Amino acid sequence: MTDGSLTPRQQGQIATLAGFLSPLVGILLMIILAVLVNVVVGIIVGAIAVLVMVPITQRLLRRRSQS
Repeated sequence: MTDGSLTPRQQGQIATLAGFLSPLVGILLMIILAVLVNVVVGIIVGAIAVLVMVPITQRLLRRRSQS
């Protein structure tokens, strides 16, 4: 999954930023759903969102850094 056009430092920066942004989205979803629907639903959906957002965020950041 490594791309030859990115240096290891750029790959690390992308991974760090994705690891920072994805939990923020998940926590935001947890809070919104916990308040509006149910605490358990908020926790489950927020956890799934974090797991799904990490690879998506990495792809988006990789594309942005290459262009």
